[in-house]
Amino acid sequence: MRHRGSLPGAKRECPELLAPAGSKEALQAAVAAGADAVYLGGRKFGARHFAANFSEGEIREAVEYAHLHGVRVYVTVNTLIQDGELKDALGYLLSLYGMGVDAVLLQDPGLLALAREVIPGLDLHASTQCTISTREGVEWAWKAGFSRVVLARETPLSEVERIIAIPRDKRPGIEIFVHGALCYSYSGQCLLSSVIGGRSGNRGMCAQPCRKPYTLLRGVPDPWGRLKDASMVPCPARYLLSTRDLCCYDGLDEIVARRVEALKIEGRMRSPEYVAAVVGAYRRALDALANGEDWHSQDDVEEMAGAFNRGFTKGYLLGEGGPSLMGRDQPDNRGLFLGTVVAAPRGGGVLIRPSSQYLPVSGDGILVVGPSGESKTGYSLHRDAERRGDLLFLPAQVTGVKPGSVVSVTRSRHLRGRLKETVHAGATRFRVPVVMQVRIAEGAPLEGTATCPGPWGGRIEVSRVTGFIPTPAKTAGLSHEAVSRQLRKTGAAPFRVDKVDIDRDGNPFVPLGELNRLRRELLAGLKEAWLGGFLPEKTDFEKAGMRVRKFLEADIPGIPHGNARGHKKPLPVLTLYCATPRELQSACSAGCDAICYEPSVGSWEGYFRDLCTGFRYCSERNVSYTWKWPRITGRSFLQEALLMLPDLFGAGVRRIMVEEAGMAEAILSREPRMEVTGGQGLNIYNACAAQAFHPPISLFTLSPELSSSQAATLLALSARTKPQIRYEIICQGNLDAIVSEDRLLSTLVVDRPILGSEAFGIRDETGRTFPVYEDRLGRTHVLNAVETTLVDRIPQLSAMGVHSLVVDARGRGEHYVAVMAALYREGIGAVRSGNAPRSFWQHLVDRARAISRGGITAGHFDRGVAGYGDPGAE
Repeated sequence: MRHRGSLPGAKRECPELLAPAGSKEALQAAVAAGADAVYLGGRKFGARHFAANFSEGEIREAVEYAHLHGVRVYVTVNTLIQDGELKDALGYLLSLYGMGVDAVLLQDPGLLALAREVIPGLDLHASTQCTISTREGVEWAWKAGFSRVVLARETPLSEVERIIAIPRDKRPGIEIFVHGALCYSYSGQCLLSSVIGGRSGNRGMCAQPCRKPYTLLRGVPDPWGRLKDASMVPCPARYLLSTRDLCCYDGLDEIVARRVEALKIEGRMRSPEYVAAVVGAYRRALDALANGEDWHSQDDVEEMAGAFNRGFTKGYLLGEGGPSLMGRDQPDNRGLFLGTVVAAPRGGGVLIRPSSQYLPVSGDGILVVGPSGESKTGYSLHRDAERRGDLLFLPAQVTGVKPGSVVSVTRSRHLRGRLKETVHAGATRFRVPVVMQVRIAEGAPLEGTATCPGPWGGRIEVSRVTGFIPTPAKTAGLSHEAVSRQLRKTGAAPFRVDKVDIDRDGNPFVPLGELNRLRRELLAGLKEAWLGGFLPEKTDFEKAGMRVRKFLEADIPGIPHGNARGHKKPLPVLTLYCATPRELQSACSAGCDAICYEPSVGSWEGYFRDLCTGFRYCSERNVSYTWKWPRITGRSFLQEALLMLPDLFGAGVRRIMVEEAGMAEAILSREPRMEVTGGQGLNIYNACAAQAFHPPISLFTLSPELSSSQAATLLALSARTKPQIRYEIICQGNLDAIVSEDRLLSTLVVDRPILGSEAFGIRDETGRTFPVYEDRLGRTHVLNAVETTLVDRIPQLSAMGVHSLVVDARGRGEHYVAVMAALYREGIGAVRSGNAPRSFWQHLVDRARAISRGGITAGHFDRGVAGYGDPGAE
């Protein structure tokens, strides 16, 4: 991999400033405003499907433009990839490698493993979609082949310090978000858009349902774990899942002091004006910090707010959470807060007490929100605002504005003007120093040499000989000063001629046009050589191409229909996910084969006791037992859980299910005898993804977003290449669609009683109710409103070679566990005996529906999810 340093002229003491480029115009704005690097997406495999994005030809042009201005380019390939797409994805990576992109951002662990093997010269960055938020995850990423990790936005500064403490030669570079939109859920773990409408965030198609209004409901659980006797919880706002926008500007000095490698600005869906304003503000602050100067500018803060904001928060990174992080009152742009209405004179307009120094001008967009927050009025100023003493007068043709109303600027002519100024001035920000030597002699061709520093060290030298042969001048020839002046005219080229050495023989006559031609040819040669410095070596690219072609031709064989060898696959086992002792006991009594146990008890003493008691109960009944770790661990969990591993192993607990990359290695470093399995959070979308985690993991939960045919392809491929790997599929339960650091219930339900005595949900505008709970670590989980049911697909799942059928019964109670386990036990038994009629399977479905939470669905098993090149699904 190419671990490159800074380009010439970059300040090494500053972290890299990384800007979004969702369009060509945004790219130009980012470069002009002072970005050190930009990230952009192509029209396939990127996590921002609805941005303008770039074709491959446009990516090539963008790379050349950025490199000529001293800016690095990272391309997002950060979606999950199906087996049938791996060929195309790998070919795409080879194309990007050949263009000289500086790195690609990946999410899919299978594509990571392939890229590392066949295109080893391509730098790979772990997208925030990889959900890496711990030192253990970063250590895994380094060993897996990532040269940089974009940390989850939920990572606190204390954990960043632990990560940075790893010696630099033993860890990847660290990149953190400092500005822009926040997801409610951990990125890479959100299925809400997917389960609602089939538009998966893991496929770049998120419809942002977290920005919609919801009603919080509370009630009690019925015997099947369903919400009953529900009533509305009074909430001060409707947008329960909508976050504010991240703005770490005020804490920039704290962040820079941690010496992370890169600071990232979110916003590939934002305007060029937004990019210019935000990048410019952070650029000026970083440069001032590097120079030991005053760096904080309130004017810059206001300009960023005017560009776009949903209200600012310092985020989890700098210790903010709860109400200070959430923007539940309004999900869209709030603009720059101008002030509060004092009066509305009869002659028109409004008087406000200003909170900003900004003076609105004609053409600005104004938003007035009533004191209660319900009434909103927007209009465009028809003439400039005026200062009247301590107050500000806004001319307006609106009526009924009440004192106490809040006034904001949502569209600024000033910002649009600043963008033009920034792009114009920024075109000359980066110039490569050049030395030219020219020889002008009577009767000899005009020739010259130009040298400049190379992009990664060394020097570039080009020479050109023109076809023009000077003749003796009839009058005084051009002076040295005139020749030098002409050769220094580089215009918009990214070069600056600092010195011109002239070797002159006689009194030759040279037209200015010939000097211009020589200069153009020399600069064109430097440009070609400069850009060539970013390209891979020819032999490296050819070898990578050969490896890619070999993979495309041989490493993914066709998928046979049925069982090609005629071997009868073993029947799947039945696994129950449980959270309480009663659920566990009921599952064992109902005849399950395996238990994954995630105790819900709060204290660590009780947690340890529950784990040991659960193991003994299962062991006495010959039921396999696995300790299920939470979807997100975090430092507080790891500190306790890792310490208890030897004692738990001694007590008989021999298997753990993990949901995050790096956790298996952390477990085995503490207790090497432990067996580790992989849960839904690992996002196993293709056979290569499972192989990337194997060993040490040998059992994986398939992504619930895969269709039946996609899952069958994965299983068949894996059986051919790694038959020792086994797979399970979640067949029953309300899918875990969101896991968030926000303590939704603790914040909004002030009189919440003890855990388990009440049930909660959030209802959307269509009437669907999504179950909600807080886990023992305080994280909010939002479940699908409809329950997945695949009980009638047991014959198909068995024929596919699925090792384990999972019923996720956590929080549903012992009655639900008993009935649902019995249903699946009957189904597996029917496959064993064979030839069960269709009515039998329909009867099982009807019985599952009767105790389901929100009705039943086959989920994505029939159609999969939409994604690259696919407006629908399969």
